[in-house]
Amino acid sequence: MTVEMMQNYAFKDGMEKKAEEDAVNLLKEGDSIEKVSRCIGLPLEKVRELAESIKK
Repeated sequence: MTVEMMQNYAFKDGMEKKAEEDAVNLLKEGDSIEKVSRCIGLPLEKVRELAESIKK
């Protein structure tokens, strides 16, 4: 794996983690799972998983 490929992977991983953090924050503010999925761009099932993790 080249350095460029590693950097690209790390960037995408960081972006995904940021999207998940943003989704959790919006869910905590009361936004619907559907709205968060649509606005953040995460799959609906992933947002559902995040919503369930908040309830625990």
